[in-house]
Amino acid sequence: KDLNVGGIEKSLVNLLNKLVGFYEVTLVLEKNEGLYKKDLSKKVIIIEEKVSELKIKPLRKGINFTRRLIFTLKHRNKYDFSCAYTTYLYSAIKLSLITSKNNSRYVYSDYKILYKEKEFRQFFDSRKITEFNKILFVSNESRKNFCKYYKDLKDKTLVINNIINTEEIIKKSKEKADVNKSKDDITFMFLGRLDEESKKLSRLLECFKILTKKHKNYKLWIVGDGEEYKNCENFIKENKLEENITLFGVQSNPYKYLKKADYLILTSDYEGFPVVFNEANILGKIVFTTIKVSDDYYNLTDGYGFLIPKEVNLMAKNIEQIIKTNPKVKKIDYKKLNSKRVDDIRKVIENEI
Repeated sequence: KDLNVGGIEKSLVNLLNKLVGFYEVTLVLEKNEGLYKKDLSKKVIIIEEKVSELKIKPLRKGINFTRRLIFTLKHRNKYDFSCAYTTYLYSAIKLSLITSKNNSRYVYSDYKILYKEKEFRQFFDSRKITEFNKILFVSNESRKNFCKYYKDLKDKTLVINNIINTEEIIKKSKEKADVNKSKDDITFMFLGRLDEESKKLSRLLECFKILTKKHKNYKLWIVGDGEEYKNCENFIKENKLEENITLFGVQSNPYKYLKKADYLILTSDYEGFPVVFNEANILGKIVFTTIKVSDDYYNLTDGYGFLIPKEVNLMAKNIEQIIKTNPKVKKIDYKKLNSKRVDDIRKVIENEI
C-alpha cells in the first residue's frame, strides 16, 4: 500500500535493495510515501497506482475499474516476474496477476489461527490464490496450516523468510537513546503495531501489571503506534504504572531502544514470522513470545527465545522463572543466511523452483 512503518514494509525495502543488483525492479504502491521510502534504493522504479476511497460505492467502483483498465492496457504481461507482497490487498493481487504470467505472492500470517476452514477458504479464494505460480510463506507453521486446506497447491508452496539488513540495524543501534535505565532494571521491549486483534496488547499490559507488583525493577518499553495507543495510555494511568511502562510511539530508529533493552517480548495470538525476532537476535536479545514459530533456518526454542503461556498469570510466573536463569542468546550468521535467501528468491523469479 505504502512504505510506512511495519515489518512487511521494511522487509520489502530490504529485499528490493538486494534485487536491484540483479534485475530492473519496479514497485507499485497505492501511495508513494512512507517512512521507509528514504531507505529504498534509487534504482527502484516506483509507480503510484491510487485506489479510490470514496464513500459512494458505485462511483468508487467506477473510478477504480477505470484506473485498473488503464493500468492493464499499459502493463499487461509487461514484466518477466511479478509478486503480490501483501497477503490481503486486493489491488496488489489483481495487479500482480495482470503484470506477469510468472507470478507469486507472499503469505505473512498464519490464517488458520484466525479463521475456521470455511472462512479460511473464502479469504484465499477471494484473493485468487489458485491463480499464482508460487505461494511464499515466511514460516513453516503458516505453510503447513495452509496446505491442510489446500493440499492440491502444496507443490506451489515454499518457505523463504525475510532479508535482514544487519549492517543498518547495528549502525542505528549505536545511536543514543533518550531513555533512562538504571543498572538494576530488567527491561522488556515490545516493538510493532499496537493492535489488539493479533498483537494482544491488553494481554501484555495485564502481565506487567502482575509482574511489577512484585518486581519494581521490571520495565516495559512499547515502541510503535496503532489503534490501541490510547487504550494503552489509559491502562498505564489507571493502574499507576508510569514508572514501569513507557510508550515511545513510532520511532524512525527503534534499534537504539532495542539495544538498551534486555529482552524482546511479543504476546500475539497469531503471526507469520515477526521480522523483529531477527532484529532482536542481531542485537543479542532473547525473545519471549506466545507464538510457536520457525522458518527455513530459525526455530525459536533452539537457543533464540522462549515460548510463554498466553494466560497472563502463568505468563508472568514463567517469565520470572526464566529470568532467574539469566538466559543467553545463540547468534545467527545473517550475512550467510541473507545470501541463501536471495538465491532462493532468484530461483523463484527465474522459475527454477
